[in-house]
Amino acid sequence: MRNKLLHAAILVCGVSSGGALSAEPVLPLIDAHFHVMPYMDTAELLQAMDRHGIRAAGGAAALGGPQRNEEVATALGPRYIRTTGQTQWLSLKQDGGVAALENADSPAFKARLTAIETDLRERGARAIGEIHVNTLNSAANERVYHKIRGDAPTLKALFDLAGKYQRPLNVHAEWSGDTARELLSLAASNREARLILSHCGVLAPPAEIREVLQNNPNIFCDLSYRSPPQLKPRMMQRMIFDASRLNGDWKRLIEDYPERFLAGIDDVYNWADYESTARSIRSGLLANLTPGTAEKVAWKNAQFLYGLE
Repeated sequence: MRNKLLHAAILVCGVSSGGALSAEPVLPLIDAHFHVMPYMDTAELLQAMDRHGIRAAGGAAALGGPQRNEEVATALGPRYIRTTGQTQWLSLKQDGGVAALENADSPAFKARLTAIETDLRERGARAIGEIHVNTLNSAANERVYHKIRGDAPTLKALFDLAGKYQRPLNVHAEWSGDTARELLSLAASNREARLILSHCGVLAPPAEIREVLQNNPNIFCDLSYRSPPQLKPRMMQRMIFDASRLNGDWKRLIEDYPERFLAGIDDVYNWADYESTARSIRSGLLANLTPGTAEKVAWKNAQFLYGLE
């Protein structure tokens, strides 16, 4: 019982740099877009989550395939936001090329759609994604490098499935030109379904996202991978916040639409970057928002979208 009380105190009060409990209350966090990386020991990850007051994490697949995802789900239990779709999506491309990602009539896609629905219905998946749509300027590797139509029949099938089970569809799509227009068409095709733009459109400026949110009540944005250390000097035009500052135009947008944004760490390739990104979310993003907005961005919006307890 004493250990459970101590654990609760850490989540509520936080930990100082010296390891002692701090008296300053810490806003709980739900890491709404996070890939558990291959190097991450799950016990060490749970310790890191506790250290940063992160109650749950996920919303994007663990890297390492189905077996790794099962391992992570078992280790993190209810603190893991289990997803489905990314493994099936990328295997579809591997087997049939980019063209297979747009062919909703193929037996290969139909089989994967059935598997995704099984995960949603029977295995506790809380989102479909991360589905890569347009990564021509933001692909980490060849496996996810491609561009398809943002309103392809395959994506409409996934979106309808998301609506059926009231679980969001999370897409990585660079918000520009035809991709932006097509994703607006996708969102309009089923207003009962919810669409999360990973990394808030990757390249999108706040003025464009403002118009999107104003006209599309079922579109949401996660703010992952829009801050250093993940953004390198050549990418700084994409920055929304850093360790101490929140871009003024983005701040006004988030305050105007406080129920449409989520926080996330995404993928980090060492523990130092994990620590730095988690701290920046608190000190650069949440600390510069009004308390009510910060609470929604930190955890309430993710709790609602993923249907968490």
